[in-house]
Amino acid sequence: MYAVLYLMLHGIIWFSLSRYQSRLVAQWSAAGMVSATGLALLGAQGVLPDWLVACFGQTLMAIGNFARQHVLRSTDGPAGQRWIVWNGSLHLIYLSLNGWLFFSGASHRTMMLVFFLFYALICVDFFFSGRAMGQRRQTSGARAIQLGGLVFSISLGIKAVTLLAGWGAQGLYDPGWDQAALFACQILAISLLNFGFVQMLMDQFQQERAQVEQALIQQRQQATEAQLKSIDLASLLREREEIIRQLTLSNKTAGMGALVASIAHELNQPLTSILLKAELVESQLNRPASTDSVTPSNAQLLDMVRQDTLHAGAIIRRLRSMFANGKAEFSPLDLAILVNDVVQIVQSQAQRSDISLHIDVSGPLPIHGDVTQLQQVILNLLNNAMESFEGVQGRAFAISITGARRGDWVELRIADNGCGIAKDQQSDVFALFKTSKDKGMGVGLWLSRSVVEGHAGRLELASEPGSGAVFSLALPALR
Repeated sequence: MYAVLYLMLHGIIWFSLSRYQSRLVAQWSAAGMVSATGLALLGAQGVLPDWLVACFGQTLMAIGNFARQHVLRSTDGPAGQRWIVWNGSLHLIYLSLNGWLFFSGASHRTMMLVFFLFYALICVDFFFSGRAMGQRRQTSGARAIQLGGLVFSISLGIKAVTLLAGWGAQGLYDPGWDQAALFACQILAISLLNFGFVQMLMDQFQQERAQVEQALIQQRQQATEAQLKSIDLASLLREREEIIRQLTLSNKTAGMGALVASIAHELNQPLTSILLKAELVESQLNRPASTDSVTPSNAQLLDMVRQDTLHAGAIIRRLRSMFANGKAEFSPLDLAILVNDVVQIVQSQAQRSDISLHIDVSGPLPIHGDVTQLQQVILNLLNNAMESFEGVQGRAFAISITGARRGDWVELRIADNGCGIAKDQQSDVFALFKTSKDKGMGVGLWLSRSVVEGHAGRLELASEPGSGAVFSLALPALR
């Protein structure tokens, strides 16, 4: 009867909870079935050999009991090593004592007394397991396991007392009032343990499901927040580009005063030449034909006028591109050509300031970028270099511009021998709205570095106060 009850209860648990694919369910059910097999062997006394019943029946009972207790101890993580050693040692000691009693010829009553005393003691662990689970989380399953453990221990203890006092049945399956009471208590105890185990697992499954649902909700919230942040980031990037564009325009406007003289001088040369040649053509048209071979013909003069006009037009186009007010447009370009165009704009200003420009830019230097933005960067660096000579005396002013391709990078260095930058100011050179100049805006170098970083490059400074400064520009080379 015990064996059938064990098989039924644990089989029902196995099949009912199989959809959860829980390792604990499989272990609990298997442990109950092992105990049922052990009970069946103990009930076959007189049918099977006594040594088979005494050894294998008791061993299967002990294995099943230890396994169920181990499952309860493992509900919230692996069972402790100390508990495994302690509980396993008690089961081994009992099995060894049982084997020694059997083979030494001890009476059946003695072996039954040891059997009931041992399980009355060891089943107390069910109570402590249930109490530990109840402390971790309030659940009716934990209380049922505690109650089942107490019923097991008390009923088995009472049976041991009646056996020791000579009351009731003396055999494991002999009829008697104490056997009926023990059977009822065993049914109640095993039912409570199984109910508690199932309830505890269901609570655990519900908790895990709630945690998964909460995690999904959090993931949805995070995804929504990430999407909103992505939209905000895109908006911020657009605003940053617009700020850079506006600052570029402001910086160009602020720097135009310093270039007015150079622009006027650059344009004055071809325009004056055009005027003189036009007057010469007019004078030759108003007088008889001359055979003077020294005086150019009208056709030659008109060709010279055309060349000077093209020269002036080229200057205007360079200025238009440099002071354009459009969005960044990246395209393949040659940095060497771009540097030479900017140098032609500032060359007249450098000559009037007695500044020597030494250019060593070996092309081609292919890169991918925005022409207008990079022209503004180089113009800012050259203007800063020329302004560094203010107040400097006793030396020949010189600016060195060198450029070359080195591996995957195109590098450009603009070095001057001006006043240099103080050590305490070098950390703020690229900061926005910070400047040591009386009329400066504090935008140029910050804007230059922003543009260079927008081109996946880098802009760095090396300076020794009183000896000059070197700005190093590096941009990815176009393959």
